[in-house]
Amino acid sequence: MWIDRIALFKFIDATVGATLCRILGRLNFLTGRESCIADIRPESIRRILVIRPGGMGDMIVLLPVIATLQNRFPDAMIDLVCEKRNIEVLTLGSMKKSAMVYDTNSFRFLRLLVRRKYDVAVDTEQFHHFSAVFALISGAPIRIGFKINPYRNPLYTHLVNYLPDGPEGEQFMKLLEPLGIRDARYSLQGILSDLDLRLPTAIEADIGQLFGSGSFAVIHPGSSTVYKLWQTENFVKLAQLLHEKLGLGIVFAGNNNDGKVSAQILKVVNKTGCRTLSYVGKLNLTTTAAVMKRARLFIGADSGLAHLAVALGLPTVVLFGPSDHLKWGIEDARHAVVRKNLPCSPCFIFGYHKPCRMIACMKQISVDDVLAACRRVLPHS
Repeated sequence: MWIDRIALFKFIDATVGATLCRILGRLNFLTGRESCIADIRPESIRRILVIRPGGMGDMIVLLPVIATLQNRFPDAMIDLVCEKRNIEVLTLGSMKKSAMVYDTNSFRFLRLLVRRKYDVAVDTEQFHHFSAVFALISGAPIRIGFKINPYRNPLYTHLVNYLPDGPEGEQFMKLLEPLGIRDARYSLQGILSDLDLRLPTAIEADIGQLFGSGSFAVIHPGSSTVYKLWQTENFVKLAQLLHEKLGLGIVFAGNNNDGKVSAQILKVVNKTGCRTLSYVGKLNLTTTAAVMKRARLFIGADSGLAHLAVALGLPTVVLFGPSDHLKWGIEDARHAVVRKNLPCSPCFIFGYHKPCRMIACMKQISVDDVLAACRRVLPHS
């Protein structure tokens, strides 16, 4: 049902949103309001609107950019346009009060957008249309967006080049350049590592009872799309090898959508003698983050939880199939990317991917590939 809702939003954006952008862009031209503001005075900026539609991963990747804005404009109010599902991310980042949710009470959202007087609107959406409409409706005289979609470009006053294969966080940071912020370095790693995240007593007891003073890895076996799923039997074998070869217990994490695949894995893994706990669909994001902070390693496909693990300072092993590892992945001593260099991948961009029956990009990733990556990053935990 959730996937169908997202697909509906994309369809409406591609049809109604595109038409609306063309009409508003033409009106801007006819009324003479399309002229670009050449001079921006930072001292005059008092209220900033940041627009971030999309999933949890996008919002987590955006956190360093928001932190940069807060540092450079400490006296400015910053509001964040987002979907309801991202409130928990903003809670982790201590920005819940700044949220303006557009997908629950749309009329209230639009009323607030019109009433509040913004000096700057920064649209971080890469391609879709309605975010540009939000920027225009806000009335901000400075509207910054990516120069990639010709239908929505006329709605901005400042356009920024977008590299489709450039690291996404660095692309977001480029949006701050028109505001005079050109020296900021983007880094997601450990941005949430200082959070004091306490576990509920019952969960603390469960982890202590099962793992004692030993260590454990967090595995996220699910995905927002079937195209990123790794085979169930591979996760079973990996859990066994992590237990036997590396002495790690296993904690499975994820949301309700990951419940089916997680149950299939647990049904087999629990018969092997591995020390396992499953919190799939049982915890909110804050509690999941608290569990992850106590882990030595995160393993999973490219997802919001993978980005959260990086932000928490946790070593990661991330499996990339249809999505672009150059855009969403990190490779260094603490973070490993596992992928197969197939001619057809990556094929995922702006939330769309080509239809595929084989999904060879995920199926060809072996358990040995992932285990070897775990061995590489584990000493740095």
